[in-house]
Amino acid sequence: MKKIKDKKTALYVYDSNVVNVLKDDGLQDTNWEVMKKYENITTINLEDLRKDLGMGSWAVRLAYNELFGGVVIQQHPGEGNRKHMHTEADENWVILDGEWEWWIDGQGTSRVKKGDFVYVPKNTWHQITCVGDAPAVRYAITKPDVEHIYLPEGMESE
Repeated sequence: MKKIKDKKTALYVYDSNVVNVLKDDGLQDTNWEVMKKYENITTINLEDLRKDLGMGSWAVRLAYNELFGGVVIQQHPGEGNRKHMHTEADENWVILDGEWEWWIDGQGTSRVKKGDFVYVPKNTWHQITCVGDAPAVRYAITKPDVEHIYLPEGMESE
């Protein structure tokens, strides 16, 4: 559920519902039933996911338990997520295909590709954008139902 709180004189937008977060990041076709289809199955590979879900933009949750959640996200060049942070947990990614640009507060922007790993500590603003000329896929791993914190449009992070 989305909430707006006043924190340090700036309004922050909070959301811990993964389907809402993904839809607000542009993955309009994300739905709970598709996401649950792959949840906690023993084995799956990217080729099989793409055969089933296609080469469009999509996301599915592969792991979900009391310790961590893992979501595979495929997006096209120019797509990504909004600038946000998590106060409850660090976040990690494995790049499964394509290329991404990662902006991390205090570090700037770096380009990552298939086979790379990315780590962002909690309380750190970050933003991810698919780049290159083909769809890219990342596997995000963090606390289950981690709260995403956003600044309203037009406000810059501190």
